[in-house]
Amino acid sequence: MKKSLSFLLVMLVLVAPAIAQKTYKGLPVLEATSKVADYKVGTEWVKGNWNITPELAVDVLKVPVHNKKVKFSFYTDSDSISFTVKPGSSHQFYVLLNNKDYALTEIKGYGFEALKFNKAATKPGYSFVYEQNQNNEFLNTLREQYNLDAIVAGAANDTERALRMVNWVHKQWDHNGMNQPSQPDALTILAEVKQGKQFRCVEYGTVTAAALNSIGLPARRLGLKMKEVETTEFGAGHVLLEVYLPDLKKWVLLDGQFDVMPVLNNVPLNAVEFQQAIANNYDKLEIRSLSGTSKAQYVNWIYPYLYYFDVKFDNREGIALDRKTIDGKLSLMLLPVGAKEPKVFQIVNPLDYCKYTTSVADFYQAPETSTKTGTARK
Repeated sequence: MKKSLSFLLVMLVLVAPAIAQKTYKGLPVLEATSKVADYKVGTEWVKGNWNITPELAVDVLKVPVHNKKVKFSFYTDSDSISFTVKPGSSHQFYVLLNNKDYALTEIKGYGFEALKFNKAATKPGYSFVYEQNQNNEFLNTLREQYNLDAIVAGAANDTERALRMVNWVHKQWDHNGMNQPSQPDALTILAEVKQGKQFRCVEYGTVTAAALNSIGLPARRLGLKMKEVETTEFGAGHVLLEVYLPDLKKWVLLDGQFDVMPVLNNVPLNAVEFQQAIANNYDKLEIRSLSGTSKAQYVNWIYPYLYYFDVKFDNREGIALDRKTIDGKLSLMLLPVGAKEPKVFQIVNPLDYCKYTTSVADFYQAPETSTKTGTARK
C-alpha cells in the first residue's frame, strides 16, 4: 500500500508540469475559440460583455473594488483564470484566439473617489438654449408618429414620465457600437430602426432627448469621457442624456442604452451627483430601471466614464438651425478641480469644440425659455 502511494505521488509530480498553465512572453495564456468572454467580480457575473481583441496593443478591463479586495475570474469558452484584485493592482495575461492570435489583456483594479468641483458660477457665466417645443414641427411629428403621449399617459410625476420614455427608447433596438445612422436626428434613427438597423449609445441619447423634449421635458444629450480620454485607443467615451424635471426643479441623468435612472434617498440624480453617490453612498444608491438593469454591473461599467462631462450650448431640436456657440465653441465641458483640459479624444480625434469649467453651477443651470422657435424638419 505504501509503495502504491509513493508511486502515485511520484507520478503526480512528473505530470504536474505537463498540465500547468501555458505561458507566452512570461505571462499566463488562456485558450479561446470565441471572441466573446465572460468575467465575474466577486459573486457578480458579467456575461457576453467582453470582446477579445488581438488588434489592440493591450486590452484593459478595469475592475471595481468597493472594499479592500475582490476575487476576479475571467472565462473564455475554453479556459479560465482567477486572482485577487486590489485598488491600484494590475494583472496581465494573454488570450490565444483560435490557436493563432494573442490578445494581451490587462485587469486593473480601482477604488472609488468622489471628484471635486467648484460650486460658484463662473463670471461671466455661460448660457444655454433649450427646446420649448413652440410649434416645432420636427418634435410634433415625432410625438404623433410614435404616439409618445400614450407612453406617459397616467404617469404620476415627471420622474415616472422620464422613466417610461427612456424605457420605450431602450426597447426600440439592440445596441451596436459600430453603426451610425444616415442622419443624426431622432426621426431618421427611428425610421432606420424600422428597417432593422441597430445603433450606438449616441443614438439612444439622441432619441431619448428628442422624445422627452417633444412631451415638454427639457433634455440634453450628455457626453461622458474617461480620465484617460486622450491616451485610450477605443471606448474612452459614452453618451447618454440629462432631463430637467420641473416638479423637482433639477437635472436628472438617464441612460437609454441601459434603461437607467440613478436615485439616492428617493431623489433622482444628475451625472455629478451620481458620481458622488457611487463613491460615498454606494449601499444606499438605487438604479431604477423598468428593464431590471443590474446595479452592480451598471455602476461598475459606468464609473470610469464619470470624469469629464460635456453638453452643447444649443439643445434645440431640428435640423436647419443656426446653432448657438460661445467663442466659436459648441459645448461646455465640466472637469474636476485640478484636472487637465483634454484636447484629444482617443489619441487621434481633436477635442476642439469645448469651453471648460470646473463649476457645477455653470453646468447645471435651470433651463431658460428660448427666444427662438425650433425649425421644422424638411
